[in-house]
Amino acid sequence: MIGRVQQFLFILLGVFISTSIAITNLIIGLLALCWILERNFKAKFDIIKSSKWMLAVFALIGFYALGMLWGDQHLNADWQFQRLALLFVFPILMTMNLKQETIKRAVSAFLGTAFISALAAIAINNDIILPLGNYFSFIELAFHNSAFIKYNYHNVILAFATTLSFYLLIERKSRYTYWLLLFILVYAISIFTERGRAGQVIFNLSAGFYIFYYNRENLLRLCGFLVLLLSFQAVIYNSTNVYKHRFDAVSNIILNNGDRREGKIKDIRYVFVKETLSRILEKPILGYGTGSFGAIFDAEVKTGHNFINHKTPHNQYLYVWFELGIIGLVLLILIFYHQLKELFRKKDGIHRVLLPLSFMFLMLVDSYFFIFILTISYIFLYTIYSRYQQE
Repeated sequence: MIGRVQQFLFILLGVFISTSIAITNLIIGLLALCWILERNFKAKFDIIKSSKWMLAVFALIGFYALGMLWGDQHLNADWQFQRLALLFVFPILMTMNLKQETIKRAVSAFLGTAFISALAAIAINNDIILPLGNYFSFIELAFHNSAFIKYNYHNVILAFATTLSFYLLIERKSRYTYWLLLFILVYAISIFTERGRAGQVIFNLSAGFYIFYYNRENLLRLCGFLVLLLSFQAVIYNSTNVYKHRFDAVSNIILNNGDRREGKIKDIRYVFVKETLSRILEKPILGYGTGSFGAIFDAEVKTGHNFINHKTPHNQYLYVWFELGIIGLVLLILIFYHQLKELFRKKDGIHRVLLPLSFMFLMLVDSYFFIFILTISYIFLYTIYSRYQQE
């Protein structure tokens, strides 16, 4: 009975990741309850002990606990431990006895609901419908015209859905070819007509990989696909103010050494990198202790920005290094290093490693490993990528 409930909940997780954070949270809680009620702990712990990356996850959590023993600023420690609790979902999903039929249905559920979410976002951004919060009280209005969840999370999830669709379309030779092509097109339109830049970069990296990988021996076809990709974005750039504004803003910041515009204060992300690195160099081994970043920045950094609501430097690597030093940073990298090794050993590993590589890139632009819906998305997708079997 519990096993059947777990299969059902895993499929439901694919449905609600892109549509409801609250229901996703509830499903995770129910999966954890099933994991406990199922018992069989010895077999589960044996699986955990045999996985180097899962041991690295527990080591990172343990080191955050030790990080309470040094430094004198731990104001955000409770917030940090709430985020760390998400990482326990890794062993829960990885030790579940998932059937291949369940995994495939979860993939269909994830791609299908991402498609619906993308369609809704496109309709909202083109004034075909009002933001969904006008129709449903459980959806917030402040999502900057994305569909169900915040625009930057929405775009990243669509980028992950795009990568998975490419994988199924090209490597698996799916019988749902036309559906997958339609999904990719709709995902792309939604991604590039909204504000989230991280999703746009992940889309380009995935598309670029497949263009080069499958056309590297045919220069003419390679150039043709690259021109097609660039032409699509040129059309979006010239026809939508959102993409044009975001692209021009980033270009201006790069060209002006972090200035938003001449005579204005430095861009906040530029300040984060510069000020975080300067303090890391003062305590590079153990850092400033768990939960210290927000308090230290708010008290010490005076650049014209208000840091009171910022608990991270919008960079996962710098954040961990700042609070836990080089030891914490190494533990974080070891998680993904061993995941990459595990996926690459599989027959089609070159495609599967795109997931952790994409997430490692995302951690350069925000602390995505500690953001609820994206952490759960990654754990859910890693479970699929690691356990999906060839036909």
